[in-house]
Amino acid sequence: MHWAVRQDFDRRSGTLIGWGLGLLAVATGLLIWLGYLLLAPYTLHSRTGTLECDSPVADSSFQNTSSRCGPERDWPELMLIFALSVPPAVAGTALCVSGSTRRQTTAHIFEVIEMQKSEERLRAKQDAQGR
Repeated sequence: MHWAVRQDFDRRSGTLIGWGLGLLAVATGLLIWLGYLLLAPYTLHSRTGTLECDSPVADSSFQNTSSRCGPERDWPELMLIFALSVPPAVAGTALCVSGSTRRQTTAHIFEVIEMQKSEERLRAKQDAQGR
């Protein structure tokens, strides 16, 4: 009977870990996108022509508002991407930790139950031999 319960518990723990890994993948995707936007050079297209701009991290005139490249990739927009990655990262980490903790705890509990049953069988065997 307890093996069916353990399998159900393991299945639910695996589901928690799966959801956690999915949320961590979303957060990782957002952070990779943010890194790309911060490190990759980009091109501005306008009526007057195209302008090649350095990446925001490498461009010393990024905060200079007189430069045409500076205002194009604004820090609030970049920080929004970072802010959007934080909740899935936290939730994913919490789900992974809780799922693996559940799995380890149930494994420990069932090992203790098996040891208790083994001790009971040994005592019963010793009592049967002593009579």
